[in-house]
Amino acid sequence: MKKGIFILLVAVITACSSPLDRIYTEESSKEDFKVLSKELDSSDKKLLIGTVMRKAFQQESIEGMTYREILEEGKEWKRKQEEKEAEQKAMAEKAAREEAERIERLQNAVMVSCFDKGFYEAQYEEFLTYGFAIKNKSDKDIRAVKGAVVFNDVFDEEIYSLNLTYDQPIKSGEQIKWNAQSDYNQFTDEHQRLKNKELKDIKVVWKPEKVIFTDGTTLE
Repeated sequence: MKKGIFILLVAVITACSSPLDRIYTEESSKEDFKVLSKELDSSDKKLLIGTVMRKAFQQESIEGMTYREILEEGKEWKRKQEEKEAEQKAMAEKAAREEAERIERLQNAVMVSCFDKGFYEAQYEEFLTYGFAIKNKSDKDIRAVKGAVVFNDVFDEEIYSLNLTYDQPIKSGEQIKWNAQSDYNQFTDEHQRLKNKELKDIKVVWKPEKVIFTDGTTLE
């Protein structure tokens, strides 16, 4: 009777034991993983294998650990990584919002648009030409404006970016016209693309950087 109970207990204990409770050894790992792959879902299986590989790459021994301990360590590592990624994402989103708000403030102060684009040659030099309209939308007179005018195609892909600095006074509410030019290099793809595009097929984006007012204050 006692022998029968003992055999039954051994059978129950054996049946209840999990492959996850096996001790990891490099020699038995191949066979262990075959068994574990039938018990674990795809996510845990991938995490377990990834943890073993990561620990090996970092030259950290896992000999003597059970597969359950290795898996739990992998889950903790994953949790921390997800926390870091969430923090980085939140930081990036905050920075993007602040940049968008900064540009909006500047655009509410001064707006630049391009009403003409051309090309000409002079004494073996070639130039792209531009006609800009600059409007002071603020309630203060402007002394100087700095930023970039970005020329995009209809798919919003950048063709060319032109740095713009205008250092003549613009009264509050005034709109002025300004002609500018940039060097043209026939061997530069972006120059060629801008030259060959009609202005009607270009999206012009004003990216202000800094505005200096005549009273000495700045906006940037």
